[in-house]
Amino acid sequence: MTNETATDAISVLTADHESISHLFSKYEELLASGADVAARKALALLICRALAAHATAEEELLYPAARDALEDDATLDGAQNDHDSMRMLMRQIEALDAADGRFDAMVTMLERVVAEHVQQEEGNLFPRLEYTSLDLDGLGQRIVARRSEVELQLKRDAPSRRTLETTRETGDG
Repeated sequence: MTNETATDAISVLTADHESISHLFSKYEELLASGADVAARKALALLICRALAAHATAEEELLYPAARDALEDDATLDGAQNDHDSMRMLMRQIEALDAADGRFDAMVTMLERVVAEHVQQEEGNLFPRLEYTSLDLDGLGQRIVARRSEVELQLKRDAPSRRTLETTRETGDG
Protein backbone atom coordinates (compact mmCIF):
# COMPACT_ATOMS: atom_id res chain seq x y z
CA MET A 1 0.00 0.00 0.00
CA THR A 2 2.86 2.38 0.66
CA ASN A 3 6.41 3.15 -0.35
CA GLU A 4 8.22 0.35 1.44
CA THR A 5 11.59 2.18 1.39
CA ALA A 6 10.57 4.39 4.34
CA THR A 7 10.88 2.18 7.39
CA ASP A 8 10.32 4.41 10.41
CA ALA A 9 6.84 4.05 11.87
CA ILE A 10 5.83 7.65 11.29
CA SER A 11 6.85 7.60 7.61
CA VAL A 12 5.14 4.26 7.03
CA LEU A 13 1.88 5.36 8.63
CA THR A 14 1.93 8.78 6.98
CA ALA A 15 2.41 7.10 3.59
CA ASP A 16 -0.54 4.84 4.41
CA HIS A 17 -2.64 7.92 5.18
CA GLU A 18 -1.68 9.44 1.82
CA SER A 19 -2.46 6.20 -0.01
CA ILE A 20 -5.88 5.91 1.62
CA SER A 21 -6.61 9.58 0.92
CA HIS A 22 -5.78 8.92 -2.74
CA LEU A 23 -8.26 6.02 -2.78
CA PHE A 24 -10.98 8.31 -1.41
CA SER A 25 -10.14 10.86 -4.13
CA LYS A 26 -10.52 8.14 -6.75
CA TYR A 27 -13.90 7.27 -5.24
CA GLU A 28 -14.99 10.91 -5.52
CA GLU A 29 -13.90 10.89 -9.17
CA LEU A 30 -15.94 7.74 -9.82
CA LEU A 31 -18.93 9.32 -8.17
CA ALA A 32 -18.58 12.57 -10.13
CA SER A 33 -18.26 10.67 -13.41
CA GLY A 34 -21.40 8.64 -12.77
CA ALA A 35 -19.52 5.34 -12.58
CA ASP A 36 -21.60 2.22 -12.22
CA VAL A 37 -22.39 0.67 -8.86
CA ALA A 38 -20.00 -2.25 -9.37
CA ALA A 39 -16.99 0.05 -9.78
CA ARG A 40 -17.97 2.13 -6.75
CA LYS A 41 -18.55 -0.95 -4.62
CA ALA A 42 -15.21 -2.49 -5.64
CA LEU A 43 -13.31 0.68 -4.77
CA ALA A 44 -15.19 1.12 -1.49
CA LEU A 45 -14.27 -2.44 -0.50
CA LEU A 46 -10.63 -1.75 -1.42
CA ILE A 47 -10.71 1.32 0.84
CA CYS A 48 -12.17 -0.76 3.66
CA ARG A 49 -9.48 -3.42 3.29
CA ALA A 50 -6.70 -0.81 3.24
CA LEU A 51 -8.13 0.83 6.36
CA ALA A 52 -8.54 -2.52 8.09
CA ALA A 53 -4.92 -3.49 7.52
CA HIS A 54 -3.63 -0.07 8.56
CA ALA A 55 -5.79 0.14 11.67
CA THR A 56 -4.93 -3.38 12.79
CA ALA A 57 -1.21 -2.59 12.62
CA GLU A 58 -1.74 0.64 14.54
CA GLU A 59 -3.83 -1.02 17.24
CA GLU A 60 -1.57 -4.01 17.73
CA LEU A 61 1.81 -2.29 17.45
CA LEU A 62 1.80 1.51 17.46
CA TYR A 63 -0.77 2.25 20.13
CA PRO A 64 0.66 -0.06 22.81
CA ALA A 65 4.17 1.33 22.20
CA ALA A 66 2.85 4.90 22.23
CA ARG A 67 0.93 4.29 25.48
CA ASP A 68 4.14 3.16 27.15
CA ALA A 69 6.27 5.95 25.70
CA LEU A 70 3.87 8.86 26.16
CA GLU A 71 1.76 7.78 29.12
CA ASP A 72 -1.18 9.52 27.43
CA ASP A 73 -4.19 7.26 27.53
CA ALA A 74 -6.63 10.01 26.49
CA THR A 75 -5.04 10.55 23.07
CA LEU A 76 -4.77 6.85 22.38
CA ASP A 77 -8.28 6.12 23.66
CA GLY A 78 -9.50 8.77 21.23
CA ALA A 79 -7.58 7.13 18.39
CA GLN A 80 -9.13 3.77 19.26
CA ASN A 81 -12.59 5.36 19.35
CA ASP A 82 -11.93 6.70 15.84
CA HIS A 83 -11.07 3.18 14.70
CA ASP A 84 -14.27 1.87 16.26
CA SER A 85 -16.28 4.49 14.34
CA MET A 86 -14.46 3.55 11.13
CA ARG A 87 -15.15 -0.12 11.76
CA MET A 88 -18.87 0.55 12.21
CA LEU A 89 -19.02 2.50 8.94
CA MET A 90 -16.97 -0.16 7.14
CA ARG A 91 -19.45 -2.86 8.21
CA GLN A 92 -22.31 -0.75 6.88
CA ILE A 93 -20.52 -0.11 3.58
CA GLU A 94 -19.75 -3.80 3.19
CA ALA A 95 -23.37 -4.74 3.90
CA LEU A 96 -25.02 -2.18 1.60
CA ASP A 97 -25.57 -2.56 -2.11
CA ALA A 98 -23.87 0.31 -3.92
CA ALA A 99 -27.22 1.12 -5.55
CA ASP A 100 -28.64 1.90 -2.11
CA GLY A 101 -29.03 5.65 -1.68
CA ARG A 102 -27.14 5.50 1.62
CA PHE A 103 -24.03 3.84 0.17
CA ASP A 104 -22.23 6.91 -1.16
CA ALA A 105 -23.13 8.86 1.99
CA MET A 106 -21.55 6.12 4.12
CA VAL A 107 -18.33 6.27 2.10
CA THR A 108 -18.30 10.06 2.48
CA MET A 109 -18.84 9.75 6.24
CA LEU A 110 -16.00 7.23 6.43
CA GLU A 111 -13.76 9.64 4.53
CA ARG A 112 -14.54 12.41 7.03
CA VAL A 113 -13.87 10.21 10.07
CA VAL A 114 -10.58 9.08 8.52
CA ALA A 115 -9.55 12.66 7.68
CA GLU A 116 -10.18 13.82 11.25
CA HIS A 117 -8.29 10.81 12.62
CA VAL A 118 -5.33 11.46 10.33
CA GLN A 119 -5.24 15.11 11.37
CA GLN A 120 -5.08 14.07 15.05
CA GLU A 121 -2.36 11.50 14.47
CA GLU A 122 -0.18 13.59 12.19
CA GLY A 123 -0.70 16.83 14.12
CA ASN A 124 -0.51 15.52 17.67
CA LEU A 125 0.57 11.91 18.14
CA PHE A 126 3.31 11.50 15.53
CA PRO A 127 5.27 14.66 16.40
CA ARG A 128 5.30 13.63 20.06
CA LEU A 129 6.53 10.13 19.22
CA GLU A 130 9.58 11.59 17.47
CA TYR A 131 10.84 12.82 20.85
CA THR A 132 10.57 9.47 22.64
CA SER A 133 13.07 6.66 22.96
CA LEU A 134 10.93 4.38 20.78
CA ASP A 135 12.79 2.45 18.09
CA LEU A 136 10.69 3.97 15.29
CA ASP A 137 12.60 2.09 12.58
CA GLY A 138 12.05 -1.28 14.22
CA LEU A 139 8.42 -0.40 14.95
CA GLY A 140 7.94 0.68 11.34
CA GLN A 141 9.31 -2.62 10.06
CA ARG A 142 6.93 -4.54 12.33
CA ILE A 143 4.02 -2.35 11.19
CA VAL A 144 4.82 -3.02 7.51
CA ALA A 145 5.03 -6.76 8.17
CA ARG A 146 1.79 -6.90 10.16
CA ARG A 147 -0.09 -4.71 7.71
CA SER A 148 1.07 -6.97 4.86
CA GLU A 149 -0.11 -10.06 6.73
CA VAL A 150 -3.54 -8.53 7.28
CA GLU A 151 -3.77 -7.35 3.66
CA LEU A 152 -3.02 -10.87 2.45
CA GLN A 153 -5.59 -12.38 4.78
CA LEU A 154 -8.22 -9.86 3.70
CA LYS A 155 -7.53 -10.57 0.01
CA ARG A 156 -7.92 -14.30 0.62
CA ASP A 157 -11.15 -13.66 2.49
CA ALA A 158 -12.48 -11.00 0.10
CA PRO A 159 -15.48 -13.07 -1.05
CA SER A 160 -16.69 -13.18 2.55
CA ARG A 161 -16.00 -9.44 2.96
CA ARG A 162 -14.08 -10.07 6.12
CA THR A 163 -13.90 -6.92 8.22
CA LEU A 164 -11.41 -5.37 10.57
CA GLU A 165 -13.57 -6.46 13.48
CA THR A 166 -13.29 -10.12 12.53
CA THR A 167 -9.53 -9.80 12.01
CA ARG A 168 -9.08 -8.21 15.42
CA GLU A 169 -11.34 -10.66 17.24
CA THR A 170 -9.69 -13.78 15.89
CA GLY A 171 -6.13 -12.50 15.77
CA ASP A 172 -5.79 -14.00 12.28
CA GLY A 173 -3.42 -12.57 9.78
